[in-house]
Amino acid sequence: MPTKVRKAFSDPSFREPNWRAYMEDASETSGLAPRDWPRFRAGLKQVERRHAGRVPSAALRRDLARMVFFCAAHWGQTPRVVRGALRAYLRHPLDTTMYSYTAAEYWQWAFKVSPADLPAAEAMLAEVREYLPSLEDHERRNTEGLLAFLERKRG
Repeated sequence: MPTKVRKAFSDPSFREPNWRAYMEDASETSGLAPRDWPRFRAGLKQVERRHAGRVPSAALRRDLARMVFFCAAHWGQTPRVVRGALRAYLRHPLDTTMYSYTAAEYWQWAFKVSPADLPAAEAMLAEVREYLPSLEDHERRNTEGLLAFLERKRG
């Protein structure tokens, strides 16, 4: 298995009221990302302070890192912002599915915004292709579909 993919822990259940409150709070803040990146980041820090101690800290930090990376890539932030967000997110244990989505989002961002990052994005996708045979049938088909989608965009 690739070195960046580690056995990930599960997030708390949405039935858990404190986790649900955190998710609602964080999703409200994510609306700032396309319009005002500094306020979005400051808002996430406030969300983290409000929910620290109420939800598992490892899950909280990983979810915030995930949100920052995916918003940064989706909204075409600068290479410095996206690279930093990716580094922060990859410090957390990710399962194969999330690593695949992360690699795909990074590749799409690099393809549109930062061609200098394409080799690194391609390396992540190569890792995804390496672990394809080890996936369960359903997850493998989904991942193959994701890779095929990226090939069509490239072509």
